[in-house]
Amino acid sequence: MYNDHMKALFSAYWEFTKRLEKGMRDYGLNYGNPKIILYLLGNEGCQQSDIARNCYVKSATLSIVLSNMEGNGLIERKHLEGNKRSYAVFLTSKGRKAFKAAMNQLDAATDIAFSDFSEEEIEQLRSYLDRVTDNLKDA
Repeated sequence: MYNDHMKALFSAYWEFTKRLEKGMRDYGLNYGNPKIILYLLGNEGCQQSDIARNCYVKSATLSIVLSNMEGNGLIERKHLEGNKRSYAVFLTSKGRKAFKAAMNQLDAATDIAFSDFSEEEIEQLRSYLDRVTDNLKDA
């Protein structure tokens, strides 16, 4: 049963996502890449399984995402010493620059999204969205 509440959540999500994706494509990024890059910024040389667990991505999906990111020059994978089956994942300088550009795009999209909101309204919305998130996590 599709109602106005669902429509509002989906519409906001899709409009925000479309704006972000448009800007990120210019830097060789896909929508899910920034969260992986953000994780790598604090965990250089981690294993793929660490990324999957901390970014909530299935290992099989992550393998494809990392291959695409490597093909775009955003990351590099190196075999761990003494273990030919595991890779350590590192950001490239291009990956760091792309992430900075993506964060600028995120800031711009956020500014647009909240352009006619007061600080109180923004805080109230954040509080509501936090509750929605908690409700979904706890269900």
